[in-house]
Amino acid sequence: MAIALVALLLVAAPVAAEVEPALSAEVGSPLKLSANLGIRIGIGTVAVDETDSGRGLMLQAQPGLGGMAFNVGWTPVALPAWGTQAVGFAVKARYLRSWGDPWGGLEPDQDYLGGEVALAWIVKVSVGVLTRLGSGGGSRTTVTWSVGVGL
Repeated sequence: MAIALVALLLVAAPVAAEVEPALSAEVGSPLKLSANLGIRIGIGTVAVDETDSGRGLMLQAQPGLGGMAFNVGWTPVALPAWGTQAVGFAVKARYLRSWGDPWGGLEPDQDYLGGEVALAWIVKVSVGVLTRLGSGGGSRTTVTWSVGVGL
């Protein structure tokens, strides 16, 4: 289902959309050390010179030592020339699957869903709130955070 959603979003993107990488290395809770691998699909142009406005859809996968997260978000502000992980702001829906020994009081093999906001100016800082799906041990609701650098 996730693959179908991503395919639909990519097909629905404007023909003239700018697509650029959104990559970062991060440390935070609950993933510990992670790599954020994604793209930003630009939506809209600046009328004066027809360049990418910086707004767009963000799709990311974030494997880490404490789990794996998938993010779908909106970047109302980004500096496309530097990449969205270097300069910008994003609001994201986030799904997380924990494993190993995650930080933040989470148990392994649990699923979480929630939201996250990220702000980047060379250094990326993000914070989110996730709620566990289904039953299980550990915290029902958790606050996530990370600090990283765009690549």
